[in-house]
Amino acid sequence: MNPTHPNKNKQLLDHGKSKFIKISDKKIVTLKIEMDWEGEGSGLDPIIIDQIETLPLKVKISRSSLYFTIKNLTIDKLTCRNAQNISIENCTIKHLRMEGCENMTLLNNTILKLKIVYTRGSTFIDNKFAQIDKLKQNYFTNQGNPIVRQVSNPFTCCICFLAVSMLVSGTPIWFFGLVPLGLLLYLNYSAYAKNNRIRDKPDNTYVNNTEV
Repeated sequence: MNPTHPNKNKQLLDHGKSKFIKISDKKIVTLKIEMDWEGEGSGLDPIIIDQIETLPLKVKISRSSLYFTIKNLTIDKLTCRNAQNISIENCTIKHLRMEGCENMTLLNNTILKLKIVYTRGSTFIDNKFAQIDKLKQNYFTNQGNPIVRQVSNPFTCCICFLAVSMLVSGTPIWFFGLVPLGLLLYLNYSAYAKNNRIRDKPDNTYVNNTEV
């Protein structure tokens, strides 16, 4: 790694106090300076996040297309959402969530709690999972109408009931029924967009993954 940046210790302590760090393409320039990370984020020169003991316990990478290599770390919770081109190697992760991701590589990690949804085109090799049964269980590839799929969802039913009740009530506040209706449409559009994003991506690859 590069020689210690003069403000690095202070920045690390600040992040450590927050126990949480968000990484995105918009924030990466500032974070690279603060955390003294190497790499430009290209396929040939990925941003390296490794051996930083004071990295916050919770890390979220979202809306990122840069190349990252995360290795040799212990992380309490790692969330990757709408991200791609991330390699995770030789890490211990208590809780990993991958949502709407592609071209992810997990190699020789120990992962205790796992949730993977709307993720394709990713590779899992030589990992140890405490919940290995969920490695493929949470891999959703349904391409049907999200609204139809969620009709039996109690939360969806409650929103529908609330929206219809207020719209037909005839009271001066009937228009508030548009709020839960809009929320319902947003939730279902979000599910549709995630499905559509990975539709043409190849299946995930699983090699020699075992249970802890």
